[in-house]
Amino acid sequence: MKSNIRVSIAGVGNCASALVQGVQYYKATGDATGVAFKEVNGYTIDDIKFVAAFDVDARKVGKDLSEAIFTPPNNAIKVIDVDRLNVVVKPGPLLDGIAPELVGKHIPVVEAKVDDVVRELESANTDILINYLPTGAQRASEAYAEAALRAGVGFVNAMPAQIATSEQWQAMFTKAGLPLLGDDVQNQLGATVLHKTIMHLLSLRGLKVIGTYQLNVGGTPDFLNLNYRKGQKEKTKTTAIKRMVEGQEFDTYITPVAHVGFLGGRKRAHMFIEAQGFAGVPVRIEVSLEVHDPWNNAGIMVDVLRLMKVALDRGVAGPVYSVAAWAFKNPPIHAPPDEAYQWVIEFINGKRSN
Repeated sequence: MKSNIRVSIAGVGNCASALVQGVQYYKATGDATGVAFKEVNGYTIDDIKFVAAFDVDARKVGKDLSEAIFTPPNNAIKVIDVDRLNVVVKPGPLLDGIAPELVGKHIPVVEAKVDDVVRELESANTDILINYLPTGAQRASEAYAEAALRAGVGFVNAMPAQIATSEQWQAMFTKAGLPLLGDDVQNQLGATVLHKTIMHLLSLRGLKVIGTYQLNVGGTPDFLNLNYRKGQKEKTKTTAIKRMVEGQEFDTYITPVAHVGFLGGRKRAHMFIEAQGFAGVPVRIEVSLEVHDPWNNAGIMVDVLRLMKVALDRGVAGPVYSVAAWAFKNPPIHAPPDEAYQWVIEFINGKRSN
């Protein structure tokens, strides 16, 4: 019998805000606009239920999740009032979860131990834990991955920390009989997936890529964090783009360049690609994209959660390669967007085991 998808969240930032609001919105309206999969093996967005949440920001800890998602510095746009969820945000391990430059002065901190997180996950009967920690939080992300293993829940690493691409973590989740997804969610229509699609098209049509760059600015707290920690983000984005053009060497520069406060929850990306076509004649492509970044993330996460629940139902252990290739920037196995989408369809239909 189909059950709810019981979800816990580590990191109650803008992405969590958009996800929680989005689930409320679709439950209230019954609308299907902007959703890739209305149903996944019978699971709808209505089946997603939030059961626990963790953060280290003292302004959010102790509040109901429905209130914490609107607490500054969160600035994702509000599209709907969220009913009280009766989920109190609990403290989690700090470790490297916040850039040292932001601790205390910008973010008042309260923390707990991994053991506390494990107990909360077990008490809430969690199915899936999402890691929404800031970029650069490798040790803190590993702490939540450990908690997921110990509590016996599936783990979605939505951030650039190396978890799903680590052979060590892959082996541990496989041994535990638990599914693992990551790393770094690829937004529904973000700069990375758009850039990847264009690069793949150039490769398919026989053009030679000379070089490409992508520059991003935004007004979210994550961009403030990226002022101090952008190395992991640069690496996952660059790898994702270069994998779309196999057999060619070309210059690539992809980076978040600045926090621009007045943009709020928006992100603006500028892409430039230089290539050579027939007889070496130059081709140049420039693209500008503006999105509300947290909502772009939530648009793919509602599908990821339902696909992860299917993996749990089927007893999939370790990386779910098909879903990861489609929904993440740095998956264990890369594939062009159209091919990865076909893998997901095959997984849903039971023609792929992972």
